[in-house]
Amino acid sequence: MFRSLPIKILVLTLQAPGPFSMRCMQAGAAGYVCKQQDITELISAVRAVLAGYSYFPNEALHTFRSSQGISSEEEMIELLSGRELIVLKQLTNGMSNKEIAEGLCLSNKTVSTYKRRLLAKLNARSLVDLIEFAQRHQLA
Repeated sequence: MFRSLPIKILVLTLQAPGPFSMRCMQAGAAGYVCKQQDITELISAVRAVLAGYSYFPNEALHTFRSSQGISSEEEMIELLSGRELIVLKQLTNGMSNKEIAEGLCLSNKTVSTYKRRLLAKLNARSLVDLIEFAQRHQLA
Protein backbone atom coordinates (compact mmCIF):
# COMPACT_ATOMS: atom_id res chain seq x y z
CA MET A 1 0.00 0.00 0.00
CA PHE A 2 2.81 2.43 0.87
CA ARG A 3 5.54 3.04 -1.62
CA SER A 4 8.98 3.51 -0.24
CA LEU A 5 10.53 6.74 -1.39
CA PRO A 6 14.25 7.00 -1.94
CA ILE A 7 15.80 8.83 0.97
CA LYS A 8 18.50 11.37 0.23
CA ILE A 9 20.65 12.71 3.05
CA LEU A 10 21.90 16.28 2.87
CA VAL A 11 24.26 17.03 5.76
CA LEU A 12 23.99 20.57 7.18
CA THR A 13 26.65 21.12 9.81
CA LEU A 14 28.94 23.57 11.57
CA GLN A 15 31.83 21.21 10.77
CA ALA A 16 34.16 22.69 8.16
CA PRO A 17 34.63 20.66 4.97
CA GLY A 18 37.50 18.23 4.98
CA PRO A 19 37.72 14.73 6.41
CA PHE A 20 34.19 14.87 7.83
CA SER A 21 32.61 15.79 4.50
CA MET A 22 34.56 13.00 2.82
CA ARG A 23 33.29 10.52 5.42
CA CYS A 24 29.73 11.69 4.77
CA MET A 25 30.29 11.11 1.06
CA GLN A 26 31.67 7.62 1.68
CA ALA A 27 28.73 6.83 3.98
CA GLY A 28 26.29 7.59 1.17
CA ALA A 29 25.15 11.14 1.88
CA ALA A 30 23.90 12.97 -1.19
CA GLY A 31 25.33 16.33 -0.14
CA TYR A 32 27.16 18.39 2.43
CA VAL A 33 26.73 22.07 3.31
CA CYS A 34 28.49 24.02 6.03
CA LYS A 35 26.26 26.37 8.06
CA GLN A 36 28.78 29.20 7.70
CA GLN A 37 28.04 29.39 3.98
CA ASP A 38 25.48 31.67 2.42
CA ILE A 39 21.85 30.50 2.36
CA THR A 40 22.04 30.36 -1.45
CA GLU A 41 24.54 27.51 -1.09
CA LEU A 42 22.01 25.53 0.94
CA ILE A 43 19.28 26.24 -1.61
CA SER A 44 21.57 25.10 -4.43
CA ALA A 45 22.40 21.93 -2.52
CA VAL A 46 18.73 21.10 -1.88
CA ARG A 47 17.87 21.66 -5.54
CA ALA A 48 20.81 19.54 -6.71
CA VAL A 49 19.94 16.66 -4.38
CA LEU A 50 16.24 16.79 -5.33
CA ALA A 51 17.28 16.64 -9.00
CA GLY A 52 19.29 13.48 -8.32
CA TYR A 53 22.76 15.01 -8.12
CA SER A 54 25.27 14.96 -5.32
CA TYR A 55 26.49 18.20 -3.76
CA PHE A 56 29.82 18.34 -1.95
CA PRO A 57 32.40 21.09 -1.43
CA ASN A 58 35.37 21.00 -3.79
CA GLU A 59 37.66 20.32 -0.81
CA ALA A 60 35.78 17.09 -0.07
CA LEU A 61 35.95 15.97 -3.68
CA HIS A 62 39.65 16.78 -3.82
CA THR A 63 40.25 14.88 -0.56
CA PHE A 64 38.24 11.94 -1.89
CA ARG A 65 40.23 11.88 -5.13
CA SER A 66 43.49 12.08 -3.19
CA SER A 67 42.44 9.25 -0.88
CA GLN A 68 41.75 7.12 -3.94
CA GLY A 69 45.23 7.90 -5.28
CA ILE A 70 43.82 9.86 -8.20
CA SER A 71 46.10 12.70 -9.20
CA SER A 72 45.12 13.57 -12.77
CA GLU A 73 42.04 13.80 -14.94
CA GLU A 74 43.44 11.05 -17.17
CA GLU A 75 43.52 8.71 -14.17
CA MET A 76 39.94 9.71 -13.39
CA ILE A 77 38.89 8.67 -16.91
CA GLU A 78 40.58 5.31 -16.47
CA LEU A 79 38.39 4.66 -13.41
CA LEU A 80 35.19 5.00 -15.44
CA SER A 81 33.39 1.84 -16.49
CA GLY A 82 32.52 1.28 -20.13
CA ARG A 83 28.87 2.01 -19.43
CA GLU A 84 29.75 5.24 -17.59
CA LEU A 85 31.76 6.37 -20.62
CA ILE A 86 28.84 5.63 -22.93
CA VAL A 87 26.44 7.58 -20.70
CA LEU A 88 28.92 10.48 -20.50
CA LYS A 89 29.25 10.61 -24.30
CA GLN A 90 25.50 10.56 -24.75
CA LEU A 91 24.97 13.29 -22.14
CA THR A 92 27.61 15.36 -23.92
CA ASN A 93 25.68 14.89 -27.17
CA GLY A 94 22.63 16.45 -25.53
CA MET A 95 20.59 13.32 -24.92
CA SER A 96 18.16 13.26 -22.00
CA ASN A 97 18.17 10.56 -19.32
CA LYS A 98 15.04 9.10 -20.90
CA GLU A 99 16.61 8.95 -24.38
CA ILE A 100 19.76 7.33 -22.99
CA ALA A 101 17.69 4.82 -21.01
CA GLU A 102 15.67 3.84 -24.07
CA GLY A 103 18.77 3.53 -26.26
CA LEU A 104 20.62 1.34 -23.75
CA CYS A 105 17.56 -0.63 -22.59
CA LEU A 106 17.96 0.68 -19.04
CA SER A 107 15.59 2.35 -16.61
CA ASN A 108 15.67 6.11 -16.22
CA LYS A 109 16.72 5.59 -12.59
CA THR A 110 19.74 3.53 -13.68
CA VAL A 111 20.85 6.31 -16.01
CA SER A 112 20.44 8.78 -13.12
CA THR A 113 22.67 6.53 -11.01
CA TYR A 114 25.32 6.52 -13.75
CA LYS A 115 25.10 10.31 -13.93
CA ARG A 116 25.50 10.62 -10.15
CA ARG A 117 28.56 8.33 -10.27
CA LEU A 118 30.05 10.40 -13.10
CA LEU A 119 29.59 13.59 -11.10
CA ALA A 120 31.37 12.05 -8.11
CA LYS A 121 34.16 10.33 -10.04
CA LEU A 122 34.94 13.34 -12.23
CA ASN A 123 34.74 15.93 -9.46
CA ALA A 124 31.87 17.68 -11.24
CA ARG A 125 29.13 19.71 -9.63
CA SER A 126 26.75 19.84 -12.59
CA LEU A 127 25.93 18.46 -16.00
CA VAL A 128 27.72 21.46 -17.49
CA ASP A 129 30.91 20.43 -15.65
CA LEU A 130 30.56 16.89 -17.03
CA ILE A 131 30.14 18.18 -20.57
CA GLU A 132 33.14 20.51 -20.25
CA PHE A 133 35.23 17.62 -18.89
CA ALA A 134 34.19 15.35 -21.77
CA GLN A 135 34.95 18.03 -24.36
CA ARG A 136 38.31 18.80 -22.77
CA HIS A 137 39.27 15.13 -23.17
CA GLN A 138 37.63 14.57 -26.58
CA LEU A 139 35.17 12.06 -25.12
CA ALA A 140 32.17 13.44 -27.02
